[in-house]
Amino acid sequence: MSFCIQDKKTEIIKPFPKTAVPPKCKKTLLCARLSASYTLEAAVVLPLLAGFFASILFFFRVLQVQTQVQESLYYAGRKTACEACVTDSPAVLRATAEVYFRKELSQYQVPEKFVRGGTIGISLLQSEFSDSEIKLCADYRVRLPIAFFNVRDVRVSQSSKNRKWTGDANGGNTEDYVYVTEHGSVYHSGRSCPYLDLSIRAVQYKELGGLRNKSAHKYYACPECVAENSGNGIVYITDYGTCYHDSLSCSGLKRTVYLVPVSKTGGKGPCSKCSLGEGKERY
Repeated sequence: MSFCIQDKKTEIIKPFPKTAVPPKCKKTLLCARLSASYTLEAAVVLPLLAGFFASILFFFRVLQVQTQVQESLYYAGRKTACEACVTDSPAVLRATAEVYFRKELSQYQVPEKFVRGGTIGISLLQSEFSDSEIKLCADYRVRLPIAFFNVRDVRVSQSSKNRKWTGDANGGNTEDYVYVTEHGSVYHSGRSCPYLDLSIRAVQYKELGGLRNKSAHKYYACPECVAENSGNGIVYITDYGTCYHDSLSCSGLKRTVYLVPVSKTGGKGPCSKCSLGEGKERY
């Protein structure tokens, strides 16, 4: 008789330590931490974004208010300038400007909603009425959508200038006015004088030999823009000028016209084209 003896190993299952966390619990805690992180970021970023977009909307709202107030100032200034031919009293002109300004402003709804105090909150007390000009000044405050550090509104100031329509264009001076240019040697009685109209044309350089201006003069090289020994391709001429130019930006192709009294022409003679006298123009 034989016996077979087998050893049995005893397995001992140790419990988890109190300080250890099962794998599933670790995964759960990581998700919780990420979720909390996102919540914290959202709590910080969202108010900043809301404030940013609110600031942009407020900026455009202020522009809209300023545009409508400025249009009302222009209207009131023009109408009050017309009334200046009837009265010179600053008090009367101020009251007239107020009436016209409030009437025009009543057509708009934005200032009434966003200006502190509505349209009544827009003051014209800083307006000035001199002997020849009317300066309307509007002061008001625009409400902020969100108060920052106890600041609830911003101050805005606008102005508009108009010359009084007194019916006297020359200020009592009966002297004739004429037109002059910066480098011209004569004055002109009318703005439509052909010598004041440049009438620039582009031509080929090789055609210059057979071209003449309307005064039958030849064209010569401009000392400002035509370099020595140059003159190929396109050049620029005028109907009454005596020079051809290489560049459209040349000062000889520019004309600044001033309206001045005859006594302020600096001794210039009359233009033979638009005046009775005779003279020779050169530009």
